Amino acid sequence: MARKNISEPVWIETKRRWKVDVPATLAMNGVRTRSFFLTRNEARNYIASISNKEEAAAAISPAHAMEADKARSILEGSGLDLVQAARTIANALVVLRGTSSTIEAACQHFANTHAKLTSSLPFGEAVEKYLTSRSDLREATLSSYRYTLESTFKTLHSHNLAGITTEELESKLAEKGRAATSLHLRNLGAFWRWASSPPRRWAQVETYQSLEKPRGSNDSDIVILTATEVEALLKAAETENNAAAAAFAIAIFGGVRMAEITRLKWGDVRNDHIEIGRAVAKKHSRRLVPLCPTLKVWLTACRGESDDQDPIVPPNWTDVSKSVRRRAGWDVAARLLKNPPKPFRGKWPSNAPRHTCASVLVALGTPLETLIFQFGHSGGHDLLKRHYVSRMTEKEALEILRVGPTGTKIPNLSAA
Repeated sequence: MARKNISEPVWIETKRRWKVDVPATLAMNGVRTRSFFLTRNEARNYIASISNKEEAAAAISPAHAMEADKARSILEGSGLDLVQAARTIANALVVLRGTSSTIEAACQHFANTHAKLTSSLPFGEAVEKYLTSRSDLREATLSSYRYTLESTFKTLHSHNLAGITTEELESKLAEKGRAATSLHLRNLGAFWRWASSPPRRWAQVETYQSLEKPRGSNDSDIVILTATEVEALLKAAETENNAAAAAFAIAIFGGVRMAEITRLKWGDVRNDHIEIGRAVAKKHSRRLVPLCPTLKVWLTACRGESDDQDPIVPPNWTDVSKSVRRRAGWDVAARLLKNPPKPFRGKWPSNAPRHTCASVLVALGTPLETLIFQFGHSGGHDLLKRHYVSRMTEKEALEILRVGPTGTKIPNLSAA
């Protein structure tokens, strides 16, 4: 390709000036320039000065000429000539100024990041695929996931998962309370681990792992019931009906989650255990809950004429449960009670029956391996030790287990 030259000056009537057009390949700054002069001579002198510089620069040594030839062979196929390559490198060095990175390292990092971005998906599209893949979950669980992924993080739906930062995720939780933050973190974690696992690999698991968890220990949330409170709660349940008494007995003496009890049928109660099937269990993992002597007495007293296919609790269990707790003295809104008694025990502690059962079993020396299976815990030994060890004495545990129906005491109990 012929080398461009600077053309003769051109008269521009509107400016009343002579214009000199210098091509980018000849300009000192690599950018096409236009200059204007009052006379043609001034314009021609300017062209001569540039041409002289170009001619002087053209006279290079043989060694430099060989280097230029090598450089051109290296650039072959890149679409860049020597001048363009030099400018590109100069601009890259300006960008990297003040860092310890090299151009090669920076390019490699960009290539890796670009590959992740192009193989990833937008947040919203990934959420849609995730929720579809988890259609086997219970509606309550799916609703919780939707609340987190479709509402709380809605503004990130158009963002590519691989490009989302920890700071962006944290900003969506900044105004949430501790309980809400914990909920959203659990739901987001399940989704993020799924999205970052093969064969998807749409996100980096480290982005989620770097999120700051709510401060404070979960131990402060664990509240267990005393023997007096257990007795009051079960007495209130008996006042309500046999179904309520059976449900609270299973929760207190079997440690079964209340949500799981609502899905149990009397046929799930066997001679020596309660079977928590996959369709019942929160974690969709079958487990067996042993029937301690106290729980056997309660279930025998409460079953009555119920068939195996009959549910243990009534359809309006939520309201019945609130009535029981209000009768026992806790500050719970109970719409089924026309004249509810004045509460004197404070707010109802979440999962108190289950925590009480676990604390009783630990106090009586039950192996942690047994509790992990019976309670369906995914946290393992550390969680059980942190929550339940040394919560009560053996004497207090036995006092709870002696609470029987209609104010009776279960005799002849001792530690395992």
